Amino acid sequence: MKIKMVHADNMDELFSQVSEVDKAQDIDDELLDVEFDFIKVSDSKMIYCGALVYRTGDDNEEL
Repeated sequence: MKIKMVHADNMDELFSQVSEVDKAQDIDDELLDVEFDFIKVSDSKMIYCGALVYRTGDDNEEL
């Protein structure tokens, strides 16, 4: 398995980065899950995070 992390200043940018990362993966990698979260840095600043979880083509591990 492998996990790719992305972060951005807003949700639109985050979704764009998630899409780019997913397109760049090996064709044998199966996207299992995408999780989103945010980190509140201050009252006016947040960082949006995304994690893409893949089962790699050569992975025999059961979840």
